Amino acid sequence: MQTYFLPRRYAPSKATLIGSVSAGTPLDPNPFNTRKRFNIPMPLRRFEMFVLQVDGDSMTLPDGGGITHGSYVLVDGRDILTDRGHVFAFQLADGAFVVKRLQLHQGRPAMLSDNPLYTPVHLTSSVRNRGRVYATSQDGVTWQTVSYRQFHH
Repeated sequence: MQTYFLPRRYAPSKATLIGSVSAGTPLDPNPFNTRKRFNIPMPLRRFEMFVLQVDGDSMTLPDGGGITHGSYVLVDGRDILTDRGHVFAFQLADGAFVVKRLQLHQGRPAMLSDNPLYTPVHLTSSVRNRGRVYATSQDGVTWQTVSYRQFHH
């Protein structure tokens, strides 16, 4: 019996900015015509990663931290397991993206903001989970992981 070894596949080193993601009011589904690419550090590389630029402050924490307006989020398009407490990029029926934390609200799955000024929005069958947000960057160069957070709204 002969053993064959497949060459190891490495995750891509760059992620493409595919558009903007709202952290507030949903945005136009066709925001960018040009494609900007970001170098992604080895530990953060995924096979189906992509980048969205954040517009709005619904994911900004009261202390000013969190996912802020103008920052970039790195999304793992393969990680769509809807695990409560994690941040996901959701695509609405009209094609617009929003970035929200998945949690239960009144016993039903909902998109929650880290900013307490925004109200939860229940998920419907028209909302698609496009992947888990696992890192954020202010400048597109230095990336910080986005952590799980238990909600107490």
